[in-house]
Amino acid sequence: MTSTPVPTSIPQPFTVAIPDDTLSDLRDRLNRTRWPDEIDGAGWDYGTNSAYLRELVDYWRNDFDWRAQEQRLNSFSHARAMVDGTGLHSSTPAGPDPHRSRC
Repeated sequence: MTSTPVPTSIPQPFTVAIPDDTLSDLRDRLNRTRWPDEIDGAGWDYGTNSAYLRELVDYWRNDFDWRAQEQRLNSFSHARAMVDGTGLHSSTPAGPDPHRSRC
């Protein structure tokens, strides 16, 4: 049996742009989180520490600036391509050479 080669695409530049609906859905799901009970004194012995996770989720819900992070990510060049049927994403920070090509 021979396999058919999967085409490889030329890398295409793109910009990170999270739709408002996606962020709204994430906030809704974070607000509906059902927290499990934790074994007293378990800390990190049985997985993620519950207090730490609650604090992290509260930060994502109330304080994390998604648009500022999106802007920061977009300060790098990004490209997507298909290689052997697998989608790849690359991100390249600008180097010190001003003549360096960007995606």
